[in-house]
Amino acid sequence: MLTRSIAAVLAALAVGVAGASPAVAGDRPWLKLAGTVGTVNDSAGVRLESYSVVWDGAQAHRAYLRKGDKFVRTEYRDTLVAPGRRWVAAVPDVRLWIPAKKIDLIDRRTGRAHTVEMPAPVSSPEWSADGRTLLFTAFERHRENEHTVIGFVTLNPDDRVPRLVEAGPRRRVSDWAVGHDHRFFFAGPGRMMARHDDRGKIGVYGMDGRRQRFYQGVGRFDERAAVSVVSPSGRLFATFLGEDAVGRGPIGIVDTRTGKIVHRLAKGARAFAGWYDDRHVIVKRARGRTQTFQRVAISGGATLDLVKEKLVVGVAEHEPHIERVGFVR
Repeated sequence: MLTRSIAAVLAALAVGVAGASPAVAGDRPWLKLAGTVGTVNDSAGVRLESYSVVWDGAQAHRAYLRKGDKFVRTEYRDTLVAPGRRWVAAVPDVRLWIPAKKIDLIDRRTGRAHTVEMPAPVSSPEWSADGRTLLFTAFERHRENEHTVIGFVTLNPDDRVPRLVEAGPRRRVSDWAVGHDHRFFFAGPGRMMARHDDRGKIGVYGMDGRRQRFYQGVGRFDERAAVSVVSPSGRLFATFLGEDAVGRGPIGIVDTRTGKIVHRLAKGARAFAGWYDDRHVIVKRARGRTQTFQRVAISGGATLDLVKEKLVVGVAEHEPHIERVGFVR
């Protein structure tokens, strides 16, 4: 695979971070976030390694990557750090509606950035819980700003050989739906899942693309903001169970084995933002002009603010604000 010299500066920023440990209480627990008016609780037990800011009426998406106690703006729309913190999956171009034909894999151990040509245009990166496999949703271009979801691509950072797997019903998506609607998620080791239709059916697929089962009546994925809908152990996954007058929610926690909803929580949450661990999720909420990302226990109990961000109201909607967060243990 090719090595991109133009990414060397970004890679250099990442070197030395992979082995860093999270701050402890008293060691500057709240850090400033670049590109927005926000701070992160750096003593919360997980470490914010990257985030993406959206602006311009949701037309642009810019990723920020951690360097020590600061966050550096990149030229990518996603800089997703793998569990273990060695690898960064970096997707070029700030325009979310254009699937990428190539991505950069940044090795924080060596400082090298490798460009990987994709077998099909891709979007929506997600790391497996063990940090050994990178997943993308794959597309076939139909016409300008209109693509067809054809399956998924997996990539191992060690050999950097992408593998295209055709799976699921082909769904045509356009404009803002590209990279969001019908995207693929990990469903545990060696399995993927995606929205099957608009009637609440979710399909689960093996690495060969063959459908293994359906879930039905368990809600719908938050396909826009979520990093991973499946818990680190693969035993649970999260959905939205409808909308209310406040916003969105409640969030449903589903047992992957039985397909039953075992918890309902965080009613009125604006987005599901990932898993903290198997007992907690991260959700996005709005309090007036303050946006928060909170740790919420799936069994109930107190919440913990992880990110607090002041929203600046523009002509049409909020000015630059965080849409995706990448917390890594």
